Amino acid sequence: MTDSSFISLPTSVPKVEDVIGPDPDASHPHVRFIEISTLSGSASLHGSSGELGNELDTAVLLGLRERADVIVVGSRTVLAEDYGGAQPSKDRPNPAPIAVVTNSFNVDVASKFVQEAITPPLVVASDQALADPELADKREALQRAGVELVNSGNGTATEIVQALSARGLNRIVCEGGPGIFGLFLADKMLDQLYLTLDPTLTTDVEKNLVSAKAASSIGISHNSNLQLSLEQVVVDSDSTVFLRYAVPSNP
Repeated sequence: MTDSSFISLPTSVPKVEDVIGPDPDASHPHVRFIEISTLSGSASLHGSSGELGNELDTAVLLGLRERADVIVVGSRTVLAEDYGGAQPSKDRPNPAPIAVVTNSFNVDVASKFVQEAITPPLVVASDQALADPELADKREALQRAGVELVNSGNGTATEIVQALSARGLNRIVCEGGPGIFGLFLADKMLDQLYLTLDPTLTTDVEKNLVSAKAASSIGISHNSNLQLSLEQVVVDSDSTVFLRYAVPSNP
């Protein structure tokens, strides 16, 4: 017996363009988040997100990078995922810079993130962190390695976006992790969310998709909620689901 309400899985890999959709207007800031989660809501499996997703998920990530002016990520994600710099492609020989948000400057100058960067990376930090004399050695080491320091004021998501926009970097793609996602969500600085659902069900949620810790650390309410509107659903042949959400405009 079959149920006609169910949609059959595709026999071929869907197109990246169908998942990503149209490009945003580059004349003003537009923030896109790309996240992945198990069916249990965990943003990691066995300690990182590397075991989640499939080839299409990777292609979507690279496609969004090609369409970005800047790629924002948290320092913990850079460390956990062993981030390298964004690499050039046929359509984007000069890749977007990666901007790491950190107030501790815990970015290793010998890491792939710094050493393999084609476009000089950015480190985004608050006024207080940039003026802290105890962090002077770390700041100077990063600058000697070619990293540009960006002042984000009090470190809110709004100020981070404003600081990047002031440099002409309006098409912002955020790759996490949960702390950065929580910071932006609490400040309602989100225009689109690309959420990949990996068809894995676990008894443990290693890492919540959204964390309130980063937001609460700078005094932003961790009780913020944001209603999203579904724009697109794409299903891959291996049961991986790609969801694209938008933040509805205020009436």
